[in-house]
Amino acid sequence: MSTFLDRFILGIPRLFIKQYPYAWFPLVVLWAWPPNLSLIFLAVIVVGILSLQWQSAAWVSHIRREYAGREGKFHVDRPAVPWGRAVRNAAILLAGSSLIASLLKGQFGLASWQLFLIFGGFTLTYQDARFFGSPTIYVVTATGIAVFFAPGHLDYRLFLTFKEISRIERTRFQKDKGWDFFARSQDAADGLLLIPKDINGFSKRIKRLFILPQDIDRFVEQLPYGYK
Repeated sequence: MSTFLDRFILGIPRLFIKQYPYAWFPLVVLWAWPPNLSLIFLAVIVVGILSLQWQSAAWVSHIRREYAGREGKFHVDRPAVPWGRAVRNAAILLAGSSLIASLLKGQFGLASWQLFLIFGGFTLTYQDARFFGSPTIYVVTATGIAVFFAPGHLDYRLFLTFKEISRIERTRFQKDKGWDFFARSQDAADGLLLIPKDINGFSKRIKRLFILPQDIDRFVEQLPYGYK
């Protein structure tokens, strides 16, 4: 049953789920109507948020089932939310929402609190990566490295076998090198650069991949001999 549910949620495009922020408009506008009607749109928002969490959990479960089994090596690294950046950006959003609400008060037949909730709620959920970073998960198994990266409305679900990786270097991200940056925070920091054996890269899209685990030292400890 769990396998079926994992396949079900992973089969739903993230782009489709990420449309739930639009429910903020009818939720706030219809708030004064019969409660049951507005609660439907509130449920849409809650289900959308939970579905995105479910997708990442289902992906981890899928990787374990496909590449690790019950007793195989399986190290999961989930970079934390950059709360300093999140609080700073949220404060700016609240200030901006308040300003817009005061300027447009009475427009469209909406009160200032309704405009505040629409603008603030929609922006926070639609552009969540700008506040909380891009959801990112790294997994090390006995045969390779798996990466889940969702920078916005699309997500990347990769599994790179060690046979595909020439070497892994600990270095600082360099924007001018054309590396693909799959990390929760966009702040430049020391991380790991995955270099492919194929001169054409891992794929047409990904040539060299830079990742930024939460605990780099522990992550490196999980790598097989020759990659540490």
